[in-house]
Amino acid sequence: MSTSKKKAGQISSAVIRVALTVIFYTVVVMAFVVGIRAAFSFGYEVFDSGSVAEAPGTDKLFVVEEGMSSAECMDSLEKSGLIRDKNVAMIQEFFYQYDIYPGTYTLNTSMTTKEILQALNDGPAESATAALRDFAEQPIQEGTREVIEEGE
Repeated sequence: MSTSKKKAGQISSAVIRVALTVIFYTVVVMAFVVGIRAAFSFGYEVFDSGSVAEAPGTDKLFVVEEGMSSAECMDSLEKSGLIRDKNVAMIQEFFYQYDIYPGTYTLNTSMTTKEILQALNDGPAESATAALRDFAEQPIQEGTREVIEEGE
């Protein structure tokens, strides 16, 4: 009888070992799948990042202080609602070799991260000129014309 208990103990040990091995490999495969999905999503954002809002978006003044680091600038852009992910923006800045110049910028929530980085790379004068040019090209809406005529 002791041999049958010994045999049963060996069988149960083998079953437990197999079950733990299956559980271990299942966890490894699941972690791998989750990691691949996260990496793909991040890579997609780096090379095809969208804007925070649909056009026309909202214009926001953004100030880059003298001596502000890239990380601080991206953090500030994210907090102000101009970009979705500061890490994506930092990788794009490195990848596209953009420089960020201090100054005051008019940025829009409908701009992509790459467009915002391009504006910061062009400098504040270029950004302001482009914003004024874009504003001047917009058609005047009927309700706006009435307000302007009443205000005169």
